[in-house]
Amino acid sequence: MSSGVPDVRRLVGHRGQHRVVSVYLDLDPERFATPPARASQIGSLIDGAHREVEDQPDLDHEERMALREDLKRIKSFLSGPEAPVKGARALAVFCSSRDGLFEVVQLSRPVPGQAVVGRSLYIAPMIESVQRRRWLVALVNRRIAVVLAGSPDDLTPTQRRTDDVHGQHEKGGWSQANYERSVEKDVDDHLKETAELVSRQWRSERFDRLALGGPEEIVPRFESFLPEELRAALAPERVEVDLSSATDAEVRAAVDRLAAADAERQERETLDLLAERLGAGARAVAGLRDTVEALNERRVETLLLEPGFDGPASRCSGCGLLVVEGDGTCPADGTELEPVEHLREAVVEAAVSQDAEVLAVQQFDDLQRHRGIAALLRF
Repeated sequence: MSSGVPDVRRLVGHRGQHRVVSVYLDLDPERFATPPARASQIGSLIDGAHREVEDQPDLDHEERMALREDLKRIKSFLSGPEAPVKGARALAVFCSSRDGLFEVVQLSRPVPGQAVVGRSLYIAPMIESVQRRRWLVALVNRRIAVVLAGSPDDLTPTQRRTDDVHGQHEKGGWSQANYERSVEKDVDDHLKETAELVSRQWRSERFDRLALGGPEEIVPRFESFLPEELRAALAPERVEVDLSSATDAEVRAAVDRLAAADAERQERETLDLLAERLGAGARAVAGLRDTVEALNERRVETLLLEPGFDGPASRCSGCGLLVVEGDGTCPADGTELEPVEHLREAVVEAAVSQDAEVLAVQQFDDLQRHRGIAALLRF
């Protein structure tokens, strides 16, 4: 069982000889927090998959029987105590007993429940779920520092420190001035040591963004101790929490709000860059045919998709070329093409296999004019 960000490339690379059942169980706590609610969803998903298996005319008896057993195994697993529902917002289960495959992945974001029977793993919903940025969050005041890491809805505290910073001196004269300078030096030492701790964690792990929170007069002082590479990754807004009293839930909610604004800003910037490059006629493509061609040539840096994008296509069983229009044979080697059930799945797989980012555009409708798909290119 995988958790957090799974080895997506390994799953994308799975190429068995037999059909695979892919099931996504939605664990959104507002709808599926109780066992009866989950049981109802599981029953509905498995029943729908059973109908799909029975309706596929090209299955031989042995494969149909194996898929029935796979569905029974998935239902038993998801309904039993071993299903890792605690702490997850969704589960992805991939099963093909004839290929020796049974993989379970915990997802930190809700994914709509669905079951798909296909020739390959249906991983697009999982990829879009785990592609959310990883954040490092540092909350500081004059004495306390807390560092958290992870996706905004699954932050985990990794460090907490409290330094001995003296209080304010009440006497006047030179002694008070000297004492206050000593206090401010203690504060700077506290902030500097915390910045060094944050820098070490940033360099030892993989993060996309850094967020800071704390009193308005303290955060700029703390930021000044960070190296340039971390300042370049800073979110522009502060995490608005009171470190001395905020609960873990309040911290996560504050970071989630900040991350949502950051994601919307990223979408807008990426779409603006797409328009700029398309206008210049360089390092960008839009529309189905040109984007699939760029994916086949492994030139894609960022794949952009509308949430509802999908459609029919074919794939060469020999070289793996995706074909959206053709005469039934691969234009590269003449091999007979196989149907692709889900084009969205196929383009996401192709993007991940070449280390491209996948951006599901949620907030803007710019891609409508391009049939829901476009890409920024490496060259």
